[in-house]
Amino acid sequence: MSRIRCMSGLVLVLAAQFLQAEPVVSGYLDSTVFMGAGAGSGPGFIYGLEEYANIRLQARVRDEALFYGSVNLSASSGSYAQAVLPVTVPGQTAVPGPALVTLGDNYAAALELERLYVKISREKTDFQAGLTRMAFGYGLVFGPMDFLNTRNPLHPDARPRAVLGADLAYYPAGDLKVQGFSAAARNPLAGSGAGTLAGLSAEYHGENLSLQGLYVYESPHNTFTRGIHRFGLSLKGDLVAGLAAETIYTHDPRGLNTAENAKEGLALSLGLDYAFLGGDLYVLVEYLYCGNRSSAAESLGFTGNHYVYANGLYRLGDYTGLGLGSMAALDDFSFALILTVEHELFQGFTLNLNCQVPLDRSLSGGAAGEFGPLPPGAAAGRYVQSTLKARLRF
Repeated sequence: MSRIRCMSGLVLVLAAQFLQAEPVVSGYLDSTVFMGAGAGSGPGFIYGLEEYANIRLQARVRDEALFYGSVNLSASSGSYAQAVLPVTVPGQTAVPGPALVTLGDNYAAALELERLYVKISREKTDFQAGLTRMAFGYGLVFGPMDFLNTRNPLHPDARPRAVLGADLAYYPAGDLKVQGFSAAARNPLAGSGAGTLAGLSAEYHGENLSLQGLYVYESPHNTFTRGIHRFGLSLKGDLVAGLAAETIYTHDPRGLNTAENAKEGLALSLGLDYAFLGGDLYVLVEYLYCGNRSSAAESLGFTGNHYVYANGLYRLGDYTGLGLGSMAALDDFSFALILTVEHELFQGFTLNLNCQVPLDRSLSGGAAGEFGPLPPGAAAGRYVQSTLKARLRF
């Protein structure tokens, strides 16, 4: 508790200095319309409207410290409003969502604190504390080593959430970095500190190769009564094509990962990207192995083991791009086709259309798949969904 109070005190002291600095305000405003055709017991037509703003404040405190804060504001209706409401767990009281929500006559207003931290930089060290992003690995799409917020290509606009913690980075040489960090438990009501994270990472950046190693210990809690150990390794290379390989292994000291099922704690990704036609055509392919007891399975909620994501983006001109991709579950041969169109009307203002069509063998009388219109065990799904978004950066 004393450690958290010290961290909070440091953030507040530097926040007070914010009034004496020259703050920089930036962010973006998204106006989004969502439409979809429902499957199963859900409604046949699904819609959502959202006005969403991410507002960032940044200020220098003297020459060595940086204060940073950001909030998310939204007014939503339909499916977007449902997503910000508290989650109801059978037999329990409602679990609060990530944001403070107020219901109006025709919209739900939400306020969420996204970042609040301070960064102090010296010649060979950086110290950062508060509500901040802790990122690991170089994965192109999935990023299994980034287990605090593993990415899902079906939700490309989801911004990684922050964690409450601190990290200290040391740079012994220009191409080396050693970092120690700690983060509070995912359960914010864990007064005993059960589930607290602590770890070390090391990075090397060469001319054509970057390498990062990671170790994280999670203290015992209800799910892992003897704690849990995570070991990660990530590399990226820039040769003829871009290469990214990443793995993280989750070890449970209770002995559930025996020799017969040791691979269940493994998550592994391998990706390639390359630009053709003078850079007008960009192609990316990445494979993910997701063990049933791995960190990737826990954070993504995937039920299978083998996944592939492929995407091609073609620039039609200086202001317009067309993308076609697919997210596939190889275990049950289900996949989602993804079409994107983006156009920049003027600098700082873009329009983006994203359309996803889930497909599986149930459409021809076979078994339902994980990425199909109605996944196994689900009461409702979608035959098609699309979003049209206008983004204004400021």
